[in-house]
Amino acid sequence: MRNIKIYLLPLLLLSMTACDKHDFFDEHTITGEVGPQAYWEIGSSAVSAGQSLSFQLQYYTSVQGVSIDHSEAWYNLTENIERQVSCPWVSSFTYSVVSSLSEEKRVEQKIKVYEHTEDLWSDSLHAYYLENSFPVSSTLAPFAWSNPSEFEADKMDQYFGVGFMQHFKDSLEQKLKYADYRSMLIGLGLVDNFMQYTDSTFDVNSDSYIYHFKWNADSTAQPVPEELTALYRDSVSFDKLIYNPAESNYAVSYIRKYVIRALIRVYDDRDVYGITEPKEIEIIQ
Repeated sequence: MRNIKIYLLPLLLLSMTACDKHDFFDEHTITGEVGPQAYWEIGSSAVSAGQSLSFQLQYYTSVQGVSIDHSEAWYNLTENIERQVSCPWVSSFTYSVVSSLSEEKRVEQKIKVYEHTEDLWSDSLHAYYLENSFPVSSTLAPFAWSNPSEFEADKMDQYFGVGFMQHFKDSLEQKLKYADYRSMLIGLGLVDNFMQYTDSTFDVNSDSYIYHFKWNADSTAQPVPEELTALYRDSVSFDKLIYNPAESNYAVSYIRKYVIRALIRVYDDRDVYGITEPKEIEIIQ
């Protein structure tokens, strides 16, 4: 055991001297320094883009011999996008493609600095009191393209991605049934006499006839007639698929909104800071 101690001592001394530039203990341990205490209230949980959000801040330090230096407003930025496309023509099922995406577009960063003075002291609060605001960029206004009265293919590509329209149409075709073809093709004025493709079967449970495509000669299936399949593929464009005749608009929606997560940092003269509780704030029009 004595030899082991002799060999370890030079290694320990070597590791300590090697920390001259990057001190492992200094970089990876908590110093225990206490920053200022801070509390705030915001004027609203929503702010219009291009405007400023007001707040009231209370803060103090409990550390002897330390003074407050200044305060800073910080926030990050999250983008929320909601997309939805529906086909109003189908009646045997509901067909909608819905997606939601939330992404942090900007990490937390300093927005505004506030000077500290002793004039901010409040005897009644036993703390410093600051009323102020921070700005929100006008570029962060929400945007919506929702149920438009005119269809724009370039916007579909921009907001939903190139290839989405064809994928939507192809996927829908795999689900279409007799009632869907009937309402769609008649509603779009592509078929005048749908009865030529129709047969019926009496259903004992409902005590009524059920209409469907004609059976194969061997009665094994009710295939979609090739003529109707060709009509769907060649004559039903994507914009017709999502047109809602009852509302005279297109069943598509793209909504983009922004949310910030804001807080205040209060620094003392040692450059140690305390923070307020973060607040989520929605940016509105």
